[in-house]
Amino acid sequence: MYRFFRWYNQNRLQIFIVIIAVVLAFVVLQIVNSLIAQSNENQRDELANRNTYVDKTANPRPTNTSVLTGEKIPDTQDTTNKNLISQFVEYCNTGKIEEAYNMLSDECKELLYPNVNVFRQAYITSIFYINRMYSLQSWFIDNNSYTYYIKYTEDVMATGNVNSDENKGDYITIVKKDNQYYLNISSYVGRQKVNKSVTKQNISMTVNWADMYIDYTILNITTKNYTGKTICLDTKEDTYGTYIYDYNNVKYTSFINENPDVELVIRNQSTQNTNIKFNKLYNQSRILTGITFKDIVLNYDDYTSNQAEKENVSIDIKILQQ
Repeated sequence: MYRFFRWYNQNRLQIFIVIIAVVLAFVVLQIVNSLIAQSNENQRDELANRNTYVDKTANPRPTNTSVLTGEKIPDTQDTTNKNLISQFVEYCNTGKIEEAYNMLSDECKELLYPNVNVFRQAYITSIFYINRMYSLQSWFIDNNSYTYYIKYTEDVMATGNVNSDENKGDYITIVKKDNQYYLNISSYVGRQKVNKSVTKQNISMTVNWADMYIDYTILNITTKNYTGKTICLDTKEDTYGTYIYDYNNVKYTSFINENPDVELVIRNQSTQNTNIKFNKLYNQSRILTGITFKDIVLNYDDYTSNQAEKENVSIDIKILQQ
């Protein structure tokens, strides 16, 4: 014990410096996380306030009127949509999990809930662990799809708890396919078919579709490599190595760091299908126009083994013509 106190007294200043550094690092990390969260919240607020003014002292918009655009869902369609959502919530509340699951679109199942057990574990247990009431507000209308913000609240009639903090929020979209209505949940809006291709320097790239979420966008891309060498779609050395852009040429960065290298490195005579996530909130006024791969490496094996300088090519794929 004496040795410990002696060591402590001899190194007290260094110990304090280390403790202060750790505390400061923790505080900085919390501030950065807070700023990122606030930035995302500000983007959502910007969308909600664009093209509309909301007087918080006045009555709120009717639930069938978009808070973003002021566009109104026709009464008949709104009734149909709300009946579907009511049925879905009833199934979830009463434990009819398979019936609720069957109301989801094929794309929603494929992307988020590939089977009913995943749906039960990931959605039902996180929201419907208590009986739920809910409220709806139209968020936006896009062709034949209708997105609502749904707020799940505790069923106070069942519990008597009027001060519950168990509220949950989600975005739920009604889509129509083959004269049948389906639901997209968990902030998934829907899929936009693209099927646009470009071939350059023996590399063929096709954007198959875009999966749109409230807070981000994912593009599904197929790449065929006939260069005679191994290529890499993005070495992750540049923040804007891969990006998408809209009609106003606003660029949206990718989250390509989330993709393992095996999805980006393509051997000769091989085909690779890749999903890439982008920092683009869903916004009807910001129409997705194209995607650019700015730094495709043509000699990836030689480059990574330091046997040669990087040879690269840029490929741009127009999703919509301006």
